[in-house]
Amino acid sequence: MYSYRGDRRIGAGVLMAAVLLLGGCATGSQMNQDTTTSGNDAFYEGKPTLAYAGLPRATTVKQGIIMGDQALARGDTDEALYHYIQVLDLEKDSAAAYFRIGQVHMGRNNEKLASLALRSALGVEPEHIGALTALGVLHLKHNRYAEARVHLDKAVALDRKRFDADAEQDYDARSPSRAYNGLGVLADLDGNTAEAQKLYRVSLSIRPEAADTLNNLGYSYYLDSRWREAEQQFRKALEIAPNYEQAWRNLGLVYARQQRYLAALNALERVMDTAKAHNDIGYICMLDGRYALAKQYFEKALTLSPVYYPKAKENLTYVERLEEATRQQAGR
Repeated sequence: MYSYRGDRRIGAGVLMAAVLLLGGCATGSQMNQDTTTSGNDAFYEGKPTLAYAGLPRATTVKQGIIMGDQALARGDTDEALYHYIQVLDLEKDSAAAYFRIGQVHMGRNNEKLASLALRSALGVEPEHIGALTALGVLHLKHNRYAEARVHLDKAVALDRKRFDADAEQDYDARSPSRAYNGLGVLADLDGNTAEAQKLYRVSLSIRPEAADTLNNLGYSYYLDSRWREAEQQFRKALEIAPNYEQAWRNLGLVYARQQRYLAALNALERVMDTAKAHNDIGYICMLDGRYALAKQYFEKALTLSPVYYPKAKENLTYVERLEEATRQQAGR
């Protein structure tokens, strides 16, 4: 669910920053204190495994994977981990189990264990498309672009090869979509918006209901000043994920670019306080050379903020300097 996008220049912190394709909610965890059966319990974080003592134990790798997948489908990530780790007790070199463990920890934002599990999967199966994609996304999140590109390029190349050969492989079927999405982000960061948009469209052809990819495509259009097309993509993302904060923020930025300031304010206030929303709109006005209007929004942000708002004050000072410089240039 990787989405990265916002205007990096806005002082309020609407940043262009990589957001995880495989993201999820962090969860509080308690290290296992009792009875997983081997050194593999280092991968377990959750409620004590004694809670699962009454469950049937898998006798085969396939059975253990199925039991873990079923638990994951119910939303019980602790039980899923328990079953996947049992698989490693049955087969220490199970790339499928390592990959799924990595997925769970990615969803929990436990990146250290996620990285360890994904690298373990690739140590067993170097061409595991899902693990390559997930590790590439993890690198992208931390701005390690060269490493991200290596993993994502390889994942896409292998997926094309697998598709051409009609071959089966155990991996998350969404992985190719996420790989193309990640490569699209890299293309946008390189300033190659045409290539980025092409990659996002390929990603959407695989997974049309991916709100993160729709948001990324919208932001790529935003970078090209294609406001109407950007708006359409952000709206599509919000139809799928109505509480998608980044899409609301980006939609607000597009409205501000279109000089639809009330609509911009309404969108931004969905995800930030009123003072910050006024500051962000003011910044867009400043970028567009509408200095008098920018001053009004910055001043309003300072008035609305319950505490001193240094960024709004900084922006107000800056726009006043720009306004003065423009007057002086006009008077020559």
